[in-house]
Amino acid sequence: MMKIRIIEIQKWLCQIGNGMVELLFPTPEQCPVCGQEECYHGGLGKNCLSRIAFILPPICWRCGRPQRLIAVTRKNCLQCNENRYYFSVARSVAVYEGFLREYLTELKYRYRPDLGEALGILLVEWVKCHPEYQKFNLIIPIPIHWQKLTVRGYNQAELLANPLQKYLGIPIKCDIIVRDKITLSQNALNKEERFANIHEAFRVIDTKPIAGAKILLIDDIFTTGATVSEASRVLMRAGAQDVKVLTLAGGILDSEWLAT
Repeated sequence: MMKIRIIEIQKWLCQIGNGMVELLFPTPEQCPVCGQEECYHGGLGKNCLSRIAFILPPICWRCGRPQRLIAVTRKNCLQCNENRYYFSVARSVAVYEGFLREYLTELKYRYRPDLGEALGILLVEWVKCHPEYQKFNLIIPIPIHWQKLTVRGYNQAELLANPLQKYLGIPIKCDIIVRDKITLSQNALNKEERFANIHEAFRVIDTKPIAGAKILLIDDIFTTGATVSEASRVLMRAGAQDVKVLTLAGGILDSEWLAT
């Protein structure tokens, strides 16, 4: 009897030891993008990471777009001065160009849900360096219309948000705001058309969790900010205390860089 208990304890200690080794020295996995490099905890390999243009200061205080050095005396960029946004601040991790653009295209249109977690880890790494983005009551991914969800098989914003939920320990709510309106693809529209296209596209169906809540709104791309602003508008109208936006990619507007 005693011998059996000793064996059980040894097995238990062995399992704990293996868990600690995996935590401290995790087994490398294959990069989900290139399939060749070693990576850890489901992220991207070093080579694929090096191909991403991460956004660094100077940035617009409101929307987080990169700013020209000549414009750093302005608090907000030209677009934020012209548009009314309903979120308090928005930030993007990297520039929507090159390889990151390709990664997001794969995620959205070529059924690559495995990329969702890998790219979502980039949001986690960004949040680790920004304490102001760590205190929320809810995480809400931007919803997509049910018809698009049926065709695509998943909501890419929800996949991006999942690693963040695990890190912050904050609940994700995907069932309190829905996208009722079938909209045109935003990437084919100009700024004015984007705001008109997305107007009244969202509806809150459960106001109770929103009342007084500080909300982190997650999306894949921030270009004009029309989509996240409209979602923020209905959330604020439903009683949210504050809505901050975090996207994986952010577009750089030519008007900001060409203006003198």
